[in-house]
Amino acid sequence: MTELATRYLGLELRSPLVASASPLSGTADGVRRLADGGAAAVVLPSLFEEQLRHDAARDAAAADVGADSFAESLSYFPAAATARGGPERYLSLLERAAAGK
Repeated sequence: MTELATRYLGLELRSPLVASASPLSGTADGVRRLADGGAAAVVLPSLFEEQLRHDAARDAAAADVGADSFAESLSYFPAAATARGGPERYLSLLERAAAGK
C-alpha cells in the first residue's frame, strides 16, 4: 500500500486530497460524505460581511412587517426574524462537522 500522508498548511493529512468549498461542504452531512469519500481535509464556504449585513437587514424588515397596524402585532414576528443565521449558523456547521455529526 502506498503511503499518501502529507503535511499541508501545518496540518498532518492522511492524503493530499483536499475538498474545496462547494455545496457539499456547506452542510455537516456533506462534509462527512467528503471525508468518507477520501478527502483528508475540507474547505468550508466563506462567511462574508455582505451576507451578514443582508441577512440582518432582511430580519429587521421582517420584524417590522405589520408593527404599525395593531399593537398586538408586535408579538407576531415572522420566523425569519428569529431564526439562527449568519455567524451562529456558520459556527454550528463548524461544530457539527468537527464532531462528525
